[in-house]
Amino acid sequence: KATVSVLYWVIMTSPDLLPYMGDEGSFTSDLISHDNEEDYPERMNVNWRAFLISGGGFMVDQYNLFVIGTVILTMSVTPGLGEPSTTQGSVTRAIKLVGAVVGQLTFGWVADKVGRKAACLCTLFLVILGALGSAASTNTPLFDVYWCLAMWQLVLGIGVGGEYPLSASMSRESTNDLRSIGLTFCMQGFGFLLGPVVILLLLQMYPADTAEDLDRVWRYALGFSAIPATLLIIPRSNAHNSKSFTNIQSTSRFNSPLTQVLGKNSLRRLVGTAGSWFLFDVSFYGNSILATQAFAAMGLTGTGGSPHQQITAAAWCLMAVALLGIPGYFAALYALPSMGLRSMQTTGFMAISILFAIIGLQYDTLGNGVFLTLYGLTFFFSNFGPNFTTFVLPAVLFDTSVRARVHGISAAAGKLGGAVGVYCISNIMSTVPNPMPVICLLCSMCSAAGLLLTILCIDKRPEAVARSYDRKEQRAFAAAVRSNYGTMV
Repeated sequence: KATVSVLYWVIMTSPDLLPYMGDEGSFTSDLISHDNEEDYPERMNVNWRAFLISGGGFMVDQYNLFVIGTVILTMSVTPGLGEPSTTQGSVTRAIKLVGAVVGQLTFGWVADKVGRKAACLCTLFLVILGALGSAASTNTPLFDVYWCLAMWQLVLGIGVGGEYPLSASMSRESTNDLRSIGLTFCMQGFGFLLGPVVILLLLQMYPADTAEDLDRVWRYALGFSAIPATLLIIPRSNAHNSKSFTNIQSTSRFNSPLTQVLGKNSLRRLVGTAGSWFLFDVSFYGNSILATQAFAAMGLTGTGGSPHQQITAAAWCLMAVALLGIPGYFAALYALPSMGLRSMQTTGFMAISILFAIIGLQYDTLGNGVFLTLYGLTFFFSNFGPNFTTFVLPAVLFDTSVRARVHGISAAAGKLGGAVGVYCISNIMSTVPNPMPVICLLCSMCSAAGLLLTILCIDKRPEAVARSYDRKEQRAFAAAVRSNYGTMV
């Protein structure tokens, strides 16, 4: 009893010790936030085990999202398969994003109510199942190969979508450095780059323009992601829920409905995070997934050549765009402490809107090199802007008890925008005689709307909001622990 009394006195008089208490086996440290702590430490603090678990899965997911455009092109030139109809092509590209919406909403709720570990294992198994099922797609008495692929892409999309709120939440709770969330998101660029790299390697392994070789190329490209996903099973199985999540379970907010937890300011922030993500992804996913068609419209893919030549040219163009965009991720990480999240998002939206307006208005006079440069710069400023910040902001502006759900809602709005963008842009490409100027002007207007919404709904200093939530969570946990120790005494 004397020992318990001493411990109770220490906790009562030294609440800053509370964040250090918890299960030593947890793979993430608790959020340690003090009044005099800077938003971003001078040296970036990263929990590398948490980064492997969240960042590795996120890279696999982005590979799956972006490789589908080149896969559809490969299937369309494979003897015996034929080109998909306009509806088949649009649905096959967009249905994964619809599945992602389901996954983001579902596993955001699971992560907040059941735990991060259980949710991330479920999403991983869905990714593996969807990837292998997509690779095994074939003609059946009821469906042809494109509709069969679309069904498996839906399963894959649910798993991919679930990774968004989980990766952001685990990164946010792994360290007190907010840049760790952005570092996880940087894996999107490498997932994008991995797609054309895998396609080019497979084309070297199977160089003939026969149905057998081309069939192997698109099937192996779809099934490839199951390999790194499988390697993540053991690390995720050995992981634990973060201390932040464990601590919040002892407070009253854990079991409160989402509508009760979110106040007026939180609803405004949710409109800002979800709305800006929706508007951004209309242009981003449409242009990413349909980049091969954009290059074909400019005559950069060699449409008159052999199937291998067409696929190779499209893959090299995608690689060029990915390489132009990757520096934007790391430029964002470097500039984040000085710019802040809100300023970075507004700057990116403004630059993207201007670039797309230039391409749309001057499209007929642009040479191939100028077009590719401007098109690549839209990806650079996407990554040095809203593509980066829309992922980070929902994890920063909301507390642990609702973080995964709100991030899932925001990401779902983004993927809904992506599905709208893919479907609309695909139909514009197939119905409008000169579609690129129309598409670029549409993207410019969406970016301008995203800029306005950011100014109206996102706090000037989201980092200060994050620190405020950290302190409130520590006080709530301290009160719960004091109450328990008082009962013991």
